[in-house]
Amino acid sequence: MNKIVKVSLPLCVVVTLFSCNNGKSPESAIDVDSTIVETSVSPDTLNEVDEEIEEADESDRLDSSFDDFMFAFTHSDRLQNKRILWPLAYTDADGETKKINSLNCAAEFRFLKGDFFTVMYGDRAQVENQKLESNDSLVIVERIDLMEEKIRSYEFELLSGKWKLTSMHDVVFHESDIFDFLTFYARFSSDTLYQQAHVEQPLRVMVLDPEEDNTYIEGTINAEQWRTFCPDVPQGIISNIRYGVQKYNPRKMLMQKSGSSNGLQELFVFTKEDHEWRLTTYEN
Repeated sequence: MNKIVKVSLPLCVVVTLFSCNNGKSPESAIDVDSTIVETSVSPDTLNEVDEEIEEADESDRLDSSFDDFMFAFTHSDRLQNKRILWPLAYTDADGETKKINSLNCAAEFRFLKGDFFTVMYGDRAQVENQKLESNDSLVIVERIDLMEEKIRSYEFELLSGKWKLTSMHDVVFHESDIFDFLTFYARFSSDTLYQQAHVEQPLRVMVLDPEEDNTYIEGTINAEQWRTFCPDVPQGIISNIRYGVQKYNPRKMLMQKSGSSNGLQELFVFTKEDHEWRLTTYEN
């Protein structure tokens, strides 16, 4: 069982424990031409990755977890061609549906090939339940462009034991069930003064103790410390994964930021009170 040690966090402790600048910003991970991403890895390495994914696919190990499948899907051209239900049903923002026979997967799924991805939850129970083995047969992956106010959703279904992309939809931004939060968060993530004004005073934080395994240090910091030592939050183009029927709380949103390859996780908890959203808790 993890231990939690409650302490106040003075400035020197925050410097050591609470730096969120150890990864690339979302722009550096996302706003890169797909040809640059592809040429940064040697062809031999790409072939090895494809071969490993092919072996996992043939042995039915690939579909035991949607997250494992999705990682493989975004990194393998071969798997993409096999796991898209052609012709693919595509519905635009005006509600018109057509069938398409090709898709630029390198561009479509670039937002999932960065250092991290994000998932939004309505409460802590949803976060904990997702760690357990899931029987979901439908998962929707959303590409959310906060600046352009655009959402594209990709619907994956488990068909005969295999995850497949079965349809793609453009969602009108203001008709999203989390539009209220997204409108707030778009500004929160891009405007440092607005962000500082919408951080709870004091802000509750819980971080791993680097000197003792399975021990968390819990305390509070003020908004100025947050701005100084943890200015980077997911921004620009972010993801959301809806496992099964995901229900959201109109007054609370939990955003989990997960490392794509290192297993590191951060949790941002936002609460709406008096008609305003605020960051109320940060956990690492």
